[in-house]
Amino acid sequence: MTGVSSRPGLIEQHAETTGAVLGGRDGFDVHPDVSGIYGGAWQAPVFVLTHHPEDARPATGV
Repeated sequence: MTGVSSRPGLIEQHAETTGAVLGGRDGFDVHPDVSGIYGGAWQAPVFVLTHHPEDARPATGV
């Protein structure tokens, strides 16, 4: 993965020790597949902040 530390196990450790991901609407609109976070290692809630919830599309796990 580009831009990720070369320390072995870093992504897995982060995914195991973080309780939720908080993201912005712009990023979610570009990459709405939350099942791919950390290469699929993410198995916890994702919260997306937006100023316009009325036009947000629902997504499983978000």
